[in-house]
Amino acid sequence: MRPQMTTRWNGSHARSTKRASAPAFALAVALFLPAAVALPATITNTTTAAPENAPPSKPREFFNAGTRELSAGKLREAEAYLETALASQNERLQTPALYNLGHVRFEQGIEELKKGPSCQSAVTASRAAEQQGDEALQAAEAALESNDVQKMVAAYLQGRGKRRELKAAQEAVLKALKAHGVTLAKWQRASGDFKSASELDTTQADARQNAEVVDRRIAQLVDSLCQLKQQCSSCSGMCNKLGDKLKQLKGRIPGSQMPPGAGQDDEDEEQPLGPQPGQKEVASKEGRELTLSPEQAGWLLEGYRLDSERRLPMVQGNTAEPKDRSRKTW
Repeated sequence: MRPQMTTRWNGSHARSTKRASAPAFALAVALFLPAAVALPATITNTTTAAPENAPPSKPREFFNAGTRELSAGKLREAEAYLETALASQNERLQTPALYNLGHVRFEQGIEELKKGPSCQSAVTASRAAEQQGDEALQAAEAALESNDVQKMVAAYLQGRGKRRELKAAQEAVLKALKAHGVTLAKWQRASGDFKSASELDTTQADARQNAEVVDRRIAQLVDSLCQLKQQCSSCSGMCNKLGDKLKQLKGRIPGSQMPPGAGQDDEDEEQPLGPQPGQKEVASKEGRELTLSPEQAGWLLEGYRLDSERRLPMVQGNTAEPKDRSRKTW
């Protein structure tokens, strides 16, 4: 569910500004023109309105383009345009550009969450698979103790099926963990954008309120990451225990009575999650798709600890370019 955040900057927030910065927000009022609204014709023959589809070349044109793309839901394009407007160090554009970048990056985080299962569904499915795996583990131990071949065969078949379900559940948890981690990075930047906008203009209560909303969502997301990491570790442990019992069962079952496909199970039991050498990984639009092991998932969580003091670097003067904006942003 999206939090109720104050709307993006399109010129409607020119109220309650400091006198010294009134021109900046007066400019913001004139910046955004929806695509459906044409520029008025000039009353002289010496000046004509710029074409609606002309590529932006000036800082305020980049801001306009970024705001239009944001309204159209084109988040990647909006981010590039707004970053360019911000990099211009035009003081009159800094606050509104940061404000809209906060909205862009929050929406990007929501889109990233959609790429994986929800925390609740992934954890619930994993716990169910883990419980069934534990039942299969107990059945395997009982069969080994009885030394009855038929019981060992039945326990082997049961354990093999439950172990595959455990692997599928663990993969879902890892996918959710990755999506939540990427979302956390986006929302941390969004929080920093809103806080930086508020710092540049302390009268902007909207920016402060949005930062607080995003920070609350970040805290919830960190809780979900911890829950996913714990469940991933637990599911992996059960999967390994069941795999060891399957090996014991195979060592006790006569070859003539071994279930079909047992040889293939050897490869499946030894193969970790993720692509193996020689296997190709499908690439997404955002780059290569990564598969995480439980250990890597732990590293990911450690790297995404909530940092409430995160800020975007800002240059207050106009004497130099920001150090981290020396390259093109698109």
